[in-house]
Amino acid sequence: MKILTALLLLTAVRLSSSQEGHLTLDPVEDVRRAEELPDPGLEEEDEEEEQILISPVRRLAYSVSDFGYDLYRLVASRDPGSNVFLSPVSVAVTLSALSLGTDSTNAQILHRLLNYDLVKDLDIHSVYKVLLTEITALPKHFRTVSRIYIKKKLKMRSKFVNQVDQFYGARPKAVFGNVQVDLRNINQWAKSRTSGLIKQVISSMPQDISLLLLSAAHYKGQLLTKFNSAETTQKVFSVDYGQNVIVPMMSDTNYPLRYGYDSELSCKIGLFRYLGDISLLIFLPIDIRKNMSLLEESLNPVFIHDLVSQLQEVKASVSLPRLKINAELELKESLGEMSLTPLYTPSRLNKITNVPLMVSSIKHHAVLELDEKGVREPPVLDPNDRQLIMDFHVNRPFLLVLYDNPSGSLLHIGRVMDPRGLMEEPVHQ
Repeated sequence: MKILTALLLLTAVRLSSSQEGHLTLDPVEDVRRAEELPDPGLEEEDEEEEQILISPVRRLAYSVSDFGYDLYRLVASRDPGSNVFLSPVSVAVTLSALSLGTDSTNAQILHRLLNYDLVKDLDIHSVYKVLLTEITALPKHFRTVSRIYIKKKLKMRSKFVNQVDQFYGARPKAVFGNVQVDLRNINQWAKSRTSGLIKQVISSMPQDISLLLLSAAHYKGQLLTKFNSAETTQKVFSVDYGQNVIVPMMSDTNYPLRYGYDSELSCKIGLFRYLGDISLLIFLPIDIRKNMSLLEESLNPVFIHDLVSQLQEVKASVSLPRLKINAELELKESLGEMSLTPLYTPSRLNKITNVPLMVSSIKHHAVLELDEKGVREPPVLDPNDRQLIMDFHVNRPFLLVLYDNPSGSLLHIGRVMDPRGLMEEPVHQ
């Protein structure tokens, strides 16, 4: 990865009072400015990891985030032209809770899946409790819920139920056995636990439930610098194959942004700050067909950490779709490809109950709302100000990463190939 500062400066534009104007900058001044900035050369990966893994919470978040990037890649590869969205930390919570009920062999499968080799010296479940407390604390506005459901009329061991409740905040529960009743109860529980933010966590009940793993997450934060809602207008978004669609775009001509350009991935990167020390990274590949998959293959915690450290503070002419991404997924097949299949056949999970159980469904729901709300007004553009203004117009397919800065947790990840339909109904994947 190479974020070229000189190229960043040479792609800058000035804005006149009436329209955007692309001006040629003084090359000598460009070189002088570039020389004043720190060298963004890469460090060795093990040195990067040492910087990231500085506390038990960050070590756990690193492991779970690495799992999340792998899961995202697998889900995304199934249909390269589709929208994809999920909350890796939410999925990992349910899998980690399940490990409390497994024998050593199945626990090892779950621990390998979640990269727990890096944290095997920790009391993982206790650290998880701290991590969940931190990422859901106000004013972050990130909500996540998870629950384990088992087949009707089975009595679970009290130790398992109490441990899951203690560390992960939701007591496992047996389903009633009536599809409509169970669907209503599960949706009401999720709605209550998210204060009404997720009104329907699942749209249908899986058949023949043995073990149902349920997870959900919602984020609608406040930007540190708001957009003026009066400037949100219908603009063109270019989807693949040359087709244009019209979507509501939040816009500002002088927006504070951390910005970079990766020459190897041919990709612009913009970082938006949210209240509670949460960041939204937007990756904007120049050539979708060539660069999106290359970008997705590059994603890992070290890559993100290194990239963010190289982004530069700029003022930018920004446009960003106003969206509500609302996705419901069944992850059993994808997680099976990631080594979970041994738990898909009847196993004696004696720490849960004395009746053989198997994972029959892994349901996940994730919501991200992007709107204008924020804390501070954007700065007013002075027409006489000669400060460089960058272009960052998210008007074509993009990839997003939402993460918590203090812990390093990957909260949400997704790509938007076509923004139509991302305001109302869930996108079933």
